[in-house]
Amino acid sequence: MGKEHFEAVILPKLRLISDEAVNNMLIFIEGSVAYGFCDEKSDIDLDYYIDIDINEDIRQSIREIFTGETYWYQGVRVSYGFGGAYWKFDLLMKDEMDQFWNEFDPYVLNNIMRAIPVWDPKGILALSQKKVECYPDEIKKKIIRGLWVTINDSGEYNFCEALTRNNIIEGRIYQYRAIEAMLRLVYVLNNQYFYPTKWLSAGLVNVHKDFGLGDALEQIAASHCEEDHYKEFMKVHECMKQFMIQQHSIELECIDNYSMIFQKPFQIFSAF
Repeated sequence: MGKEHFEAVILPKLRLISDEAVNNMLIFIEGSVAYGFCDEKSDIDLDYYIDIDINEDIRQSIREIFTGETYWYQGVRVSYGFGGAYWKFDLLMKDEMDQFWNEFDPYVLNNIMRAIPVWDPKGILALSQKKVECYPDEIKKKIIRGLWVTINDSGEYNFCEALTRNNIIEGRIYQYRAIEAMLRLVYVLNNQYFYPTKWLSAGLVNVHKDFGLGDALEQIAASHCEEDHYKEFMKVHECMKQFMIQQHSIELECIDNYSMIFQKPFQIFSAF
């Protein structure tokens, strides 16, 4: 449906502005439709990239076509993005990979790898996907360390401490902060990029090993006892810990004692 809308409505308008830009353009579907998680409430999210230098007047005219109005197609809203630097396609096309990995956004990586091309005469998307198909080893370790810090500090320690003080609200904040990190870590340990938060649990069906997290989340959702939540959390924690030890995912001292992570590079990611 996104492809049909682009070819029927957007493409003819773009050709009136610049055939050269059109022939060097990537249009792709991202978000829930690309993930395979869309439902009757979902819209179709598309974005674009132009792989040549064009003057600002042409760029602005193209931008106005994509974002100047709200589009609907067969009763479904079709939303076009801003074609911005958020995607960092320029760095990928110029093969400036060191800078790309210094500036990367995990959501961008997930979206690029799961994107569906709508218009791509130069094969830009396939080339980009090949360049970012997995984290470089040291980047991956930084991410694992950061997630393990959050899982342990917010989950194993502060969630438990809040419960002993009967600080229920603070306990829940720590609990779900740790669960979010745990969900993200599942993907990383399965050599995948993690989804935005609202799709984290839905994507568990696509991983080979979820460390019992799917079952634990069902138990947590069905129970109103925070102590039971903590027990379920710690079961998954132990399963992840043993796996990381066996796979040498990060240093053993960091797995056993998360405070050791503060002596090494790690990454904490927080976004919308």
